[in-house]
Amino acid sequence: MKKIATLLLGATMVFSCVLAGCGEKDPDDSADVPPGGEDPVPPSDTDDSVQTDRESLDFCFTGLYTKGELKDPDNGFNTNADVKGGRFNINNAYKTTYREATSRQDIKLELFGESKTRIVQASLGYTFTLPTVDFTADYSISHYRTQYKFGDSILTTSINTQNPYTALSDPWYVYCGEWLINHVNNDTYLANNGLERINGTTAYDFSTSHPYGDLEFKPGYDVYRYDIKITDEGGKVEYPYYNIGIVRQENDPIAFSLFVMKSKTDQSSAMDGMITSYKRINSKGVKRAPFNAGTPKPDPNWDEVTTNYYNKLIASEKVHWGVFSWSMPGTEGSLHPGEVGYDSMLSNSKRMKDGIEEAWEYTYDIYPTYTHIGWGGAGPESPNFLYHYFPLDMANELAGGDGVNGKPVLQFTYQFTTNNNIVADEVTPMFDILRGKYDDYFTRLAEDIKEYGKPVLFRLNNEMNTDWTSYSGMMTLLDPDVFNMTWIHLYEIFEEVGVDNCIWIWNPIATSCPYSSWGEDLCFFPGTDYVQLLGGTNYEMNNYAKGASGIKSFAQCYSSLFQKNQAAFSEWAMILSEFACGSGGDYTGELGRNAATQAKWVKEMFDAFAAENMQPWAKSIKGAIWFNCNDVIGSGSAQKITNRLRFFDPDSDQYADLADTVAAFRDGFKRVNEKLNKEEN
Repeated sequence: MKKIATLLLGATMVFSCVLAGCGEKDPDDSADVPPGGEDPVPPSDTDDSVQTDRESLDFCFTGLYTKGELKDPDNGFNTNADVKGGRFNINNAYKTTYREATSRQDIKLELFGESKTRIVQASLGYTFTLPTVDFTADYSISHYRTQYKFGDSILTTSINTQNPYTALSDPWYVYCGEWLINHVNNDTYLANNGLERINGTTAYDFSTSHPYGDLEFKPGYDVYRYDIKITDEGGKVEYPYYNIGIVRQENDPIAFSLFVMKSKTDQSSAMDGMITSYKRINSKGVKRAPFNAGTPKPDPNWDEVTTNYYNKLIASEKVHWGVFSWSMPGTEGSLHPGEVGYDSMLSNSKRMKDGIEEAWEYTYDIYPTYTHIGWGGAGPESPNFLYHYFPLDMANELAGGDGVNGKPVLQFTYQFTTNNNIVADEVTPMFDILRGKYDDYFTRLAEDIKEYGKPVLFRLNNEMNTDWTSYSGMMTLLDPDVFNMTWIHLYEIFEEVGVDNCIWIWNPIATSCPYSSWGEDLCFFPGTDYVQLLGGTNYEMNNYAKGASGIKSFAQCYSSLFQKNQAAFSEWAMILSEFACGSGGDYTGELGRNAATQAKWVKEMFDAFAAENMQPWAKSIKGAIWFNCNDVIGSGSAQKITNRLRFFDPDSDQYADLADTVAAFRDGFKRVNEKLNKEEN
């Protein structure tokens, strides 16, 4: 019995791939090659044309795997003679010959038959057959995913080998339900977002069918198949058909492969063929992630003020500081003085800023705010929907800095969500963005930012490599390309309007969630042409029992993030666009029980910045925004603080216990200034 459902995607995509792999290491990555540790490969020229060296072809088909693992009789791969040609990608370069394998090689083979191609991801441990011999492959982030472009389709494949639920009795079922199919298997999600199942398929009903998917589709494997179409009356979605396959060996509690194919026409039969041809094989060699974002480039369209500020920021020897406490107004009737809530919001914001600056004895360098597309349902067609606009008046009042006028520069975090990222609502605006439904609104946003006229640190869709944002891969048919296409779409609208003061920040969270290759951070990188600054976020919530060990220091948080980013972003400056260490919430214990630990964390943070010989990871940090807000659960008298990140409030004495944290900041700024003055003299 075969069950199916599908998804979406659309918009233009450059296949040569500005997209790159994803961050955290899989548990089986111990064999990965260290930097500079590449072993030589058998001598051969580099050549990406189809090779016909018989000895190499025979070795690849029956010498590398000697027990017939690469055979696929249904698709014409029975003997060596059925392999008419091949391409041998060794250590991320195509070779003209290949006649041996070593444990230090990344081995990816394309073995061509009469009309189909046997793909061998030896280092990742799987093989399948493409229904064509005419394709291009993108291995730029093959450590995490590979893309194949053929016909009117783009196929993305990955193998995923992490599962945090291995201590449970049924780890695969829990993982799959939480981090794979919880949206694509939900008819409400499809209905809310203009998606429809095709080919007469329905969602899996776990009350009546086997909880592990379809065991009859491919013997020995559990398979989930979804065929979905993005409805699009305007015809703007380039790839409206999604064919999705999730396949794992029966009884494997962890590893699975994900196949996501977007096409201009329905290719469900092609997906069926690839899944039935799929086979897990022993991995040979190592996995490499060769992607390098290169050198960040100032936007040639920037005005002189923005260019000067950007150059000053990335060359700065000091960290530029700010604090987020409240967002600026955004709805149409609250954007100007005298309108609903404007004056009280401005007064509260000024009082918070002035209070922190006085307590710190330090003036903000950056003033942050957040804005969504809007609020009030699934989108603008909902009766109570309200768009959120750029807060031009208040941005001038609270920020207005240009790097030299003594005022803080605005950091504007903008998110593609219409319900404050409540993913349980099964709503995302991402498909409507592809359909062009927000183009007029985005144009106004661009016009307002241009009118602002001062540099804007524009942080779009932070923490995309998670399961809690409306623009995460789980909300976009398991395809991070949707994130990249919508990012580029907005960027191009800004260019058309002539915005010349936006510095675009790409800001994943340090540890990707879901734990998978396909959802890792670099899978969401839109490309060096569309990003100028790297954002970093790595919270230490500090909710341990009082006095317990296990807290990660600032140095541990950000030196590890620096190391994670080194291969791809070695030349990029970083801004910690939001971060904090908590002091202990009352949801899990006594409120403020870890105040002393928080103060120590801040003190040690400044130890790193005030050091005479700063470590490279600390030097890379050019900006830091403390998230002065608490995470809460419940409401009214029943409300509890889960993560107590706020350290200061001028209107309340409930943070008096954090005086040592404030003092650690104040002392830290003095020590950094003394160091900088000493260096200048």
